[in-house]
Amino acid sequence: MGEGDGNIKVVVRCRPLNSRELARGAKPLIRMQGNQTFLDPPEAGSAQDTKRATERKTMAFGFDKSYWSAGPRDEPGYCSQQTLFEDLGRELLDHSFSGFNACIFAYGQTGSGKSYSMMGYGADKGIIPLTCMELFSRCDNKKMSDANLNFTVEVSYIEIYNEKVRDLLNPKNNGNLRVREHPSLGPYVEDLSKLVVSSYDEMMQLMDEGNKARTVAATNMNETSSRSHAVFTLLLTMKRHDSDTNLDTEKVSRINLVDLAGSERANSTGATGQRLKEGANINKSLTTLGKVISSLAVASGQDVKKGKKGKAEEFVPYRDSVLTWLLKDSLGGNSKTAMIAAIAPADYEETLSTLRYADQAKKIKNKAVVNEDPNAKLVRELKEELEMLRARVSGSTGEDTFDPKVPPEKQKVTYQAKDGTIKTVTKAELQEQMETSEKLMQSLNETWEDKMARTQEVQKEREKALEELGISVEKNMVGVHTPKKMPHLVNLNEDPLMSECLIYQLKYGSTVVGRLDSEKLAAIRLSGDNISEEHCYFENNDGKVTLHAMPDSVTFLNGKQIVPDHPYRLRSGYRIIMGEHHVFRFTNPEEVRKQRDRITARSNLHMSVTAADLENGAGTPTRSESRASTSSREDEADVDWNFARREAALARLGLDPTLDNLPDEEINKLFDRITKVKTMRDHKSGSLRPESSLSLRDDVWSESGRPFSSDATDDTSVDAGPSHGSPDGDRPLKDVQHQLESRLQAITESSIEADDLKEEKDHMEHQLQLVQKQLRRLIEARARGDTETDITQFEPVIYTARQLRLIRKVLDQWRAHRSFSMAEIVLSNAVYLKEANVISKELGKDVSYNFTIASGGSLARPNSGVDSIGGLDEFGDVADPILASATQPSVAVKVVDKRHNAVYTWSLDRLQQQLGRMRNLTTYIDRPSFTQHFSSDESFYDSPPPSYSFIGNALLSLATLSRRLSSTSTVPIFCRYTSEAIGSCRIDVKITSVTQSLKHGSNSAASTRPASPASNVIAAGSKISFLLSVDSVKGLSSHEFASVHLQIRLSSIVGPSLISEEIFPSSTLDMDMSSLTDLKFRRSFTIKATSKVIAHLRQGYAPIEFFSAVKPTYMERLERWDEMREVRNQPRQPSPTDEQSSLHPSPNTSASVLPQMRRSETDFVVEQRHDVAVWIQIQELGADGQYAPVPVLSQGTLDPGAFSLHQGLQRRVVLHLSSDSGQQFPWTDVTKIRIGNVRLLDPKGRIYDSTSKAMITLPLMAEQVVEFRPDGTGTLSTQALWDSSLHDSLLLNRVTANNHRVLLQLNWAVAVETCCEPVQFTMDIAVSMQTRDARPPNRLVTFLSSGKVLSKISSIFNVKLSPPLTRSPKDLWRLDTSEKYVRGEESLGTWKPRGISVVEDYSRLVQMERRAADVQAIRIILGSAPTTNRSDPGSAIWGAEALLKKSVDLWQKRFGHPGEIVLSQVPTDPDEMASPKKAQTFQPVEDMKLNSVTNLVSRSDSPTKRGYLMILTDASQDVWEKRWFVLRRPYLHVFMHSNEQEETGVITLQDANVESDPSKEVLYGKPLVFTLFTSANSHALAAPSLKELQSWTSKLDPTRSFS
Repeated sequence: MGEGDGNIKVVVRCRPLNSRELARGAKPLIRMQGNQTFLDPPEAGSAQDTKRATERKTMAFGFDKSYWSAGPRDEPGYCSQQTLFEDLGRELLDHSFSGFNACIFAYGQTGSGKSYSMMGYGADKGIIPLTCMELFSRCDNKKMSDANLNFTVEVSYIEIYNEKVRDLLNPKNNGNLRVREHPSLGPYVEDLSKLVVSSYDEMMQLMDEGNKARTVAATNMNETSSRSHAVFTLLLTMKRHDSDTNLDTEKVSRINLVDLAGSERANSTGATGQRLKEGANINKSLTTLGKVISSLAVASGQDVKKGKKGKAEEFVPYRDSVLTWLLKDSLGGNSKTAMIAAIAPADYEETLSTLRYADQAKKIKNKAVVNEDPNAKLVRELKEELEMLRARVSGSTGEDTFDPKVPPEKQKVTYQAKDGTIKTVTKAELQEQMETSEKLMQSLNETWEDKMARTQEVQKEREKALEELGISVEKNMVGVHTPKKMPHLVNLNEDPLMSECLIYQLKYGSTVVGRLDSEKLAAIRLSGDNISEEHCYFENNDGKVTLHAMPDSVTFLNGKQIVPDHPYRLRSGYRIIMGEHHVFRFTNPEEVRKQRDRITARSNLHMSVTAADLENGAGTPTRSESRASTSSREDEADVDWNFARREAALARLGLDPTLDNLPDEEINKLFDRITKVKTMRDHKSGSLRPESSLSLRDDVWSESGRPFSSDATDDTSVDAGPSHGSPDGDRPLKDVQHQLESRLQAITESSIEADDLKEEKDHMEHQLQLVQKQLRRLIEARARGDTETDITQFEPVIYTARQLRLIRKVLDQWRAHRSFSMAEIVLSNAVYLKEANVISKELGKDVSYNFTIASGGSLARPNSGVDSIGGLDEFGDVADPILASATQPSVAVKVVDKRHNAVYTWSLDRLQQQLGRMRNLTTYIDRPSFTQHFSSDESFYDSPPPSYSFIGNALLSLATLSRRLSSTSTVPIFCRYTSEAIGSCRIDVKITSVTQSLKHGSNSAASTRPASPASNVIAAGSKISFLLSVDSVKGLSSHEFASVHLQIRLSSIVGPSLISEEIFPSSTLDMDMSSLTDLKFRRSFTIKATSKVIAHLRQGYAPIEFFSAVKPTYMERLERWDEMREVRNQPRQPSPTDEQSSLHPSPNTSASVLPQMRRSETDFVVEQRHDVAVWIQIQELGADGQYAPVPVLSQGTLDPGAFSLHQGLQRRVVLHLSSDSGQQFPWTDVTKIRIGNVRLLDPKGRIYDSTSKAMITLPLMAEQVVEFRPDGTGTLSTQALWDSSLHDSLLLNRVTANNHRVLLQLNWAVAVETCCEPVQFTMDIAVSMQTRDARPPNRLVTFLSSGKVLSKISSIFNVKLSPPLTRSPKDLWRLDTSEKYVRGEESLGTWKPRGISVVEDYSRLVQMERRAADVQAIRIILGSAPTTNRSDPGSAIWGAEALLKKSVDLWQKRFGHPGEIVLSQVPTDPDEMASPKKAQTFQPVEDMKLNSVTNLVSRSDSPTKRGYLMILTDASQDVWEKRWFVLRRPYLHVFMHSNEQEETGVITLQDANVESDPSKEVLYGKPLVFTLFTSANSHALAAPSLKELQSWTSKLDPTRSFS
C-alpha cells in the first residue's frame, strides 16, 4: 500500500483449532516463518485426508505478512488484534487522511475467522472498531492543531445476500437496492442511506444495529456462519480553509471495510435447502471474485512486459456478481487495498484454495490518486512555487549577493530544481517568473462573482462599441440599425421596403467607394453602370465629412453633379447619387444632436422673455431663421428615392437648352414621372413617409425627443394644427392641478399633522393622480387626432376634511344596518346548510351546522389567545380570512363539533368550499381510486379544531375612560349564540396617570364654569395609563364548561386603527378543580390618545371575551335552543298594525290566527340549477346538393374531438340543446350565434393567437324546433350559415398541419321566459382544415387506436338562475330555500335551519348589551358630577326644569323612518295584497325575472358503469324504449347504441334518489322497475335482470346503505 501505484497488500492469518476439530483429533497443517506460510499435506489415511487429488508435498507461499494466531496468546510470534491493526489499520488511515481511497477485505472459508479479524468478539475488537476509534481520535487532534481544518464522517452499511443488496441502517429500505455505475464516481448503490456520525459511540451503535440485521446461520463448519457479504463504508471529508487565498479545499476519502461470506463446499458444510441455495450464491460471487483477481493479475503482468503486441487486453468480469461490481475500484482501480486471507489450520483443501486465491491477489496493481479538487491542487502547488520564487528573489536562500546598483539583468542566481538539476538564471528572469505565477494565482483565486462582474464589464464595453458602429446586440432587434454617433450613408430605393436596408459607416479618415469587381482597395463596393474602379471617397475629420469625386465619375450631390478634386462639405439630409441607380442619404447624428440642442436653447429663451421684451420685439426669432429650420426639417422628412431622383432631374433640366427643344418622347416620359411623383406627394402629404421613418427616428429622436415650442413643431406636437382642438382646452385641468398641488404643499408644510389633514392629503393626492392621468389621455388623444367629443370628460371631486369625515360616518352607519340584507342571505342559503347537515348525518360525523350572526371587528371570528402562539393573532395562517377580516355584522355558520367538543364559526364562503368537498365524498363513494385522495374528516371540521370555544363576552363602555373617570361595574356575560345572559363579572378600570402633550398643556387654563360630566375629557396627543381588572365571575356552570379563561384585545381599547393586533389572555381555570371566583385578570395599559382613539373611546365598547373547553351538555343546549327558537317563532310576526287592530277588533281578526296554507313551490323565487347538454354539428355541402355532417375525430374520452373540414365548401353550424328540466327551463329560441377568436393548438398543448380575434355573427335559419317531450325533457334545435372566409384567417384558409388543431370560440344566446336576459353559452371548438378532395378518416385506423370517429361533439353546461335581491320586506319570504327538498333530508327529522329569527336575536342582543353598558357608564358619569345646592335653583344648571322638560321631549321623540321595517319569512295576507295601496308595491312571482350564469362542465374520465336499460319515454301511451346508459358521475349519459356515438340525453344525478319496490312493478306493469328521482326530473327505468337492478340502484345512489 505504497504511495501512488502499487500492488494489493496481502496478509495471511491462521486461527487456532476449534472445538469441532479438536473433537475429531485434527492436527495443524500450517507453519509460518517470517512472511512465508507453509502448508503440510495431511497424513495418509487420517480423517483430514479427503482422498482427492491433492498435492502430497509441502506448499510454500510468500505474502506481505503472515500472522500466527493458532498458538497461545503469550507465544512470542502470536498475532493479536492490536498487531493486525497496527500493521493494516494505521496504514489505511494514513492513506485516507492523505486523500486516497482505501479498502480492507477478509477472505476465507467458512469458520476461518474472517468476522473475528474484521469485527472482533467481545473485548477483542477487530480491525473495523479499532480503525473507527483511531479515525475520530485523529480528527480531534488535527482540529485542535489547525483551526482551518474540519472533518465530516458519513457511514453506510450494506449486505449482499443471495445477490441482492440490502441497506442495514435504514429499515425502510428493506427491498433489493439497485446498483448503478457513474462515469466518474464508479459503481454505487442507489438510494443507499448515508448517515452522518460525529463520534465513535454513534458509529458503533449503528454498526451493532446493522450487525443484528445481518443474515447468519449455523453450518457444519461454523455455528454463526455469515451467510452474506457485509460492506461497511466510511466517507471521510477533509475541508481546509486557506486564509491567504480565501479558498476552501476539500479531500474526500472512501474507506471500504468488507467482511466476505465464507467459501465452502456443500458436502463439507452439510448445507441443504435454503442453506444450499445461499451457499451456491456465495460461491458464485466468490468464484467471480476469483476470476476478477485472476484477470487483474494477468493484466498487471502484461503491463510489465511492454512492447508485446497482438493480444487484446484481458477482460475483467466485474459485472458477473454484485460483490465484484461494487468492489471494482478497490480491486483494480483508484484505491489502496489490503486483503486478509483467513485460513483454518486443519482443512487442507479449503486452506490451499484460500492461499492460492491470495497469491493471485498480491499480483494486482492499483492506481490510487488523491481525491482532491484539481483547481485546489493547482492553487496549492502555485502557492508553494510562489513562496519559493519570492525567497530566491529576496536572496534569502544563500545565493550570491550583489550591490543594489547592479541591475537585475546582470545578477545571477543559482538554485536546485525539483528534478535535482542545477540551474543558473538572472534575477530579472526570476522576477518575471514570479509575476507570471502571481497573475495566474490571482486568476485562480478570483471568485465566480468577480468573474461575472468582469465579464459583464467587458460585455458592456463591447456592446457600446458595437452600438456606436450600428450593430444591434439586442435579442428583439434583427440586423443593424443606424449608428448613434458615427456618420453614415443610408440607401434609398424605389421600392419602400428596400429603402434603409444598407448602412455604410464613414469612419475616421478616408473611406473609398469603388467598383465591386475592382482589384483596388475600397471600403464601399458598388456595382452597376457608371461606377468607376475608384469612384469617390469620403474624408471624416473630427466629425466633419467631405465628399471628393474622382475624375470621370458620375456623382450627384443634392441633384447637382460635383466636379472632381473639389471637397464638398456634407450635412445631415444631403442626397448623394453614385452612378445611375445608387441613391444615398447622408446622416451625421452628432450634427443633428447639436442642432436640436440649439433649438432647445432658443426655445427656452423664447419662453422666458418678459412683457417688456415682447414689446421691444426681443426674443422672437427672425422669419428667415424659422423658415430655414423648418425647411431643413421638412427636407429631412421628405427625403426618399423619389425626392432625390426628382431633384437630379430638375437640376438636369436646368442644364438643358430649353424644355421646348426636348423630343416628344422625352416630354411624355418626364410628364409621366412628374405626375407619378405628384400623386405620391399628395397621398402622403401631412405625414412622414413610411420608408424614411426609421432613419428619421434614429437620427433626430435618438434621445428624449423635441421640445414643444412655437418654432420647433412637428406632426406629433400637442399644439400642432387647429384640427386637434383649442390649445387652451385643457386649461381648467391645469388650473385644478395647480390648485391641488398648492393645497398639498400647504398641508405638508403644516405643523399640525392631524388625522383629518392626513385623510384630506390622501384624498388630494388621489385626485391629483386622476387629473394627471386625464392630462396624459388628452395629450395622447390629440396626438392621435381625436376630437374633443371623443375624449371622456372628467371632473375632479374635492372634499374638505370635515366633508370626508361626514361621508365616512354616514357610510359606516348605513353599513351597520344590515338586517335586511342578512335576512336575504339567511333565507337564500338555507338549502346549503340543510345539505351539509344531511351529508354529515349520513356519514356519521357528529357535527351540526346552523346560522349565526358574526359581529364585525374584534368579534368577527374570536379565537383564543391560549391556542395561538404567545397570545398573538393568526397573522398568515387565518383559517377563514373572509370572516376574520369582516368589519360589519355578517351571516356566519355555527359549527357544533361534538366529536372534538368544540364550537366555532365559518363564513358562508367557507361553507360552500367545505360543501363541495362533502359532495365529492358522496359522489365518488363507490370509486375508491378517487376517494383515497379525499380526507374524510377535513371537510366537516376545522383542522386542527380549537381547544377553547368562544362562549360569550361582557361589554364595557369606554365613555368613562374618555372622560378620565375610573369605574367599577358589574357587567352581564351574554352568549352570542343564544342572546341570553349566562353569567356576570366585575370590571374595574382605574386610571393611574394622564400625560398631556406640550401643545395642549402649555395653553391650558383653569376653567371657571361649573363642572360638568364632559369637562374632564382627554386631549389629543395625551398618554393615558390605566389598570384593567376583571374578577368576581359568576354564573358559568361546571356541567357545561371544563376550563375557562378570559381575554381582551388591544383593538377593543384603541379601535380598529390598530396596525397589528395583540391579545392579552388570563390564566386558564379548571372548573372541576377550582372555584369560578379564582378566574381573574389584571393588566396595565398605556395608550396614546390620537383623534381616532379618542373618537373610539367616546362612542365605542370593549368586549371582554370568555373562552372555554366546552362539554357535550353545552352543545346539546345550543342545539335545543335553535330548535325551540324556530318552534317558538310564530308563523306571522306581530307588526305595529296588529297592535292597533287588537284595540279595535274587526270581523277579519279571527281569520288571521288560522294556520297558513302551504304555499306552492312556484311562489318561491329560489336559485335554480339546470344542466343543458349541447351537441354541435358542422355540415358541408356535398356533391348531391345536400348538407352532410363532417366527421369528428376524437382521441379519447376526455377529448371532445375536432371537425375535419374541407377547403372551399359552404358550411352550416347545427346546434341541438337538451335539458332534463323540461318546462322548468322554458326556452323559446336561439337569439344569436357568434364565432371567432381563431387560434392554433400544437401537439404539445401550446396555443398561439392569431390576428383574427373578431367574433362574427352567423345568420340564423328561419326554422327553429322547440319541443317539450312527455318524459319531462326539453329540446331546442337551430341552424346557422357559416362563411369561414369572413374571418380572413390564414389558419382557416390553409391546410392544418398534422397533429395540429385550429380553435374557435363559439357563443350563442338562448331566450328563456323566466330570465331577464338571454342565457349566454361559450365554448371552444376545434377544427382541422383539409384539402377539398381529402377522404374521411379511416374507421379501421380509429378502431385499432383509442380514438373514435363521431358526427358531432357534445358538452354539458351548468346554468345557474339566481333571483334578483328583493327590495321589499313583503317579498322576502320568496327567497326562503329551507323548504326546498334535499335528498336524504328525512334523516334530519324535525330539524330546520334558523330563519329570520337569528337576525332578530342578534339585533336584540346588541341592543341589550349596549344598553346595559350605557347604563353603567352613565351612572358613573353622573355620580362623578359635583352636587349642587337644591335651594338655589338659579345656580343649579343641571336641575333647571326647562332643561329637564327638553330632555324628556328628546327622549320621547322618535327619529328616522316613521314605520319600522318588519322582517318576516311568512307571506303577506291576501287581503292586504288585494288593497289598492298594497297592490302597487306587490310584484307577482311570474313577473320576477332571474339572472343567469353558465359554466362549462369539464369532461369526466372512465365510466363507473354502463349497460342497457328500458326507459319510459311516454307514460300516457306506455312507451318503453331500449337505450344504452353510461354512468359518469355526476351525470348519466343516454345513447342509442352501445358504440356510444349517438348521444340522446343527459340526466343529472344531483340529489338523486332511487326507489325500487314491488308496488312500482305492479304500477308500471313491468318487472324489475326502479324510479330515479333527481332535482330536475324523474325517470322510470327497467333492468334486464335482478343482478343488473341491484347493481344500477347501488351505483346510482351509493349512499342508500348509509341511510
